[in-house]
Amino acid sequence: MELKIATLTPLWTGGIDGKVDRIHETGILGSLRWWYEAIVRGLGGEACDPSAGTCRFDVEQYKKSQAADERQRLRDAGLCDVCQVFGATGWRRRFRVSLEDHTQPIWTDPTQTLNVRPPKRNRGWYLGPGRMGELTLCFQGEQEVLTMLAALMLWLECWGSLGSRPQLGYGRFQLLNREEMKQRAANWKWTLYPQQAPISDKPDLRRFAFFTCDVQPSQPGWWTAVPGLSRVSAQIQPLVANYRVVPITPALKNEWRFERWDTAWGHPNDVFGTLHPDRKRGRVAVSWAYEMNGSWQVHGWAWMPDDSTAQQELWNLLRDQTVWRDVNLAPKNLVCSPHGTPWHDQTSEQVLQFLQEDC
Repeated sequence: MELKIATLTPLWTGGIDGKVDRIHETGILGSLRWWYEAIVRGLGGEACDPSAGTCRFDVEQYKKSQAADERQRLRDAGLCDVCQVFGATGWRRRFRVSLEDHTQPIWTDPTQTLNVRPPKRNRGWYLGPGRMGELTLCFQGEQEVLTMLAALMLWLECWGSLGSRPQLGYGRFQLLNREEMKQRAANWKWTLYPQQAPISDKPDLRRFAFFTCDVQPSQPGWWTAVPGLSRVSAQIQPLVANYRVVPITPALKNEWRFERWDTAWGHPNDVFGTLHPDRKRGRVAVSWAYEMNGSWQVHGWAWMPDDSTAQQELWNLLRDQTVWRDVNLAPKNLVCSPHGTPWHDQTSEQVLQFLQEDC
């Protein structure tokens, strides 16, 4: 199965010394597994932490299992629902992936970073070059697994991201052979598992919210009015001209975190992440602005915190169009999913319905 992809924002998959010298298969696999874990947990299934190494295939337990279905026999043998597909100790991944990389770095010096500093920020955000262009992912494996991967990639195109650093705006993409993938995925049905409660420190789609904003610029150089971009306009101009992308992510994150967030709702580091003193991954991802079909879009998602007050206030911020206006992004249409009403924990049944929507 071949998936032909065009990047909408830079793609980041890591490499030597943290530089993206090329698109690495391991970075693609890592993000696919991360999202698949979130989906499986959201449907009530079991997904381990792969870094803990708890899943190990035990052939003797597999032989002893009296389960009627293969999935349960593999669970009895020590494999969670995700490791059954992506592999674990003693159990090979059920598919292989290779790629044809036709991307290029969005600027030539891999050591150069784009430092966007909105007003009142001393350090700001440092953005690496990433890569843009087209690539082909070539998957080989069992037909059932390939069908699932086609469905997963279709959903990620609509709501998720590919590669790492989505919190900095990387990883939005477009499937160039979308109709072919829809035909591939037509027979795939996401199913509910016996219910498992959400785990606070593990991604679970029951605690995710998504948004897409159509931006309506008033003039060609609209992006120079976005806080923090004018001082690096010489670096951004080629990105706009050559790739039709604008790194607006720091402006929105700055507004949400430093201008709007109230510490009474919870510590901002728990929601937006931090590097010091202990590195913590942010729970809010928002893409760069990218031009698509003649209009500009921004896409994002949030992995909601446990606290109900923080959940509600974060959801309100993401949906608040005044925030977008205050950073000089003219929101033409702001679509939030899977809820148009104030956010709350979803059920696995709601997650299933969301996954089954036609993207």
